[in-house]
Amino acid sequence: MDDGSRSPWIIVAALLFCAAYFAVAETAFASASRIRVKTAADRGDARAKTALYVLDHFDRAISTILIGTNIVHIAAASLVTVAVTRAWGLSAVTLSTVITTIVVFFAGEMLPKSIAKKYPERLSLACAGSLRLLMRLFAPLSALLTWIGETAAKLTPGEGEISVTEDELYDIIEDMTEEGSLDEDRGDLISSALQFGDVTVESILTPRVDVEAIDIDDSPEEILTQVKSQNHSRLPVYEGSVDNVIGVLQIRTFIKAYLRQGKAMDIRPLLDPACFTHQSTKIDELLPRMSRERMNMCVVTDNYGGTLGIVTVEDILEELVGEIWDEDDVVKEPMEDLGDGLWLVDADESVSDVLEQLDYEDPEENEELVNTLMGEWAYEQFSAIPKVGDSFHYHRLSVTVSHMEHNRILKLKVCLLPEDEEGGEQA
Repeated sequence: MDDGSRSPWIIVAALLFCAAYFAVAETAFASASRIRVKTAADRGDARAKTALYVLDHFDRAISTILIGTNIVHIAAASLVTVAVTRAWGLSAVTLSTVITTIVVFFAGEMLPKSIAKKYPERLSLACAGSLRLLMRLFAPLSALLTWIGETAAKLTPGEGEISVTEDELYDIIEDMTEEGSLDEDRGDLISSALQFGDVTVESILTPRVDVEAIDIDDSPEEILTQVKSQNHSRLPVYEGSVDNVIGVLQIRTFIKAYLRQGKAMDIRPLLDPACFTHQSTKIDELLPRMSRERMNMCVVTDNYGGTLGIVTVEDILEELVGEIWDEDDVVKEPMEDLGDGLWLVDADESVSDVLEQLDYEDPEENEELVNTLMGEWAYEQFSAIPKVGDSFHYHRLSVTVSHMEHNRILKLKVCLLPEDEEGGEQA
């Protein structure tokens, strides 16, 4: 094969490279976080400033990319057709067209876009300078295409554009916290507010086994003894079993009535109506309802209508502002450092909080673990109810059941293993 017959294929390869460039540029700029690019530009990165210009004129950039892509694809297809016709005749044109389409699709579209999707910020910075130059060269034609597109868009109804996504808000908070313009406590509060709508009552309730409740059939003396043994301002009242909560008794109201009526009193008239909600209810939906109905406590039911636990307004607010301590509360650390990288963790501590304390990022980025409790997560790893000493591994985490009571996990020991001792996920 002489140089003359080789030159068309060299040009086709160059055009294929250009097609890949346009595919990378399109996906990179479409996927790049404007917040991250702007942060880099504010730090003085010249490439980031150019990339920010492209993002600010994204319609022109897309028009330029479409123009370049079409020119490259048409030129490549035409050259291949001419070269194949000269070498093998018209009979080979159909096969060459199929092969060219496949090659352009994989090498000029799919593979470059897959790579650009994985590294959008890095590749957008790399393409920014050359793309801005092309935007200037194709400015007249790009302006015409942009005008046609905008005119067509005005004729069709559409939804309002989302200026900032939730992920970008998290990036803003993280960047501002790292730079010191936002202190850590305020950053945590804003992050909690963003996550507030994703939390269900199931993840924050006081479980049934820990609920202090009054049996309606107990005598006033027995109720008084029970009231004296705890510090709650109100208690749920049940008839028959805790699955049948019939109301809520305010302790202050009960004591006033007991002082007036003594042993002959009947607590039924003193009961406030009980509030019920399903375990899947979001706390941002429950809080306004409880506020509207002037309820401080709500009974959480399971899928069968039984009592799963209770949730209070204070429990909901603590999800937003953190732990609220009363003067009678006993301060207990949910995580205790035992030394040598070993921690004793409460079973009702969330997995995400434990990972954050250990400064360990979930390799699987499992969103289901964000609001999952350690005890719940541990039960999911075993095929039967675990015993004290049973353990499992999750990548570099070693988790061991430490304390149990009536088949309920109370505490676990968690250890972050060295990287060379990483274990697989196992029960």
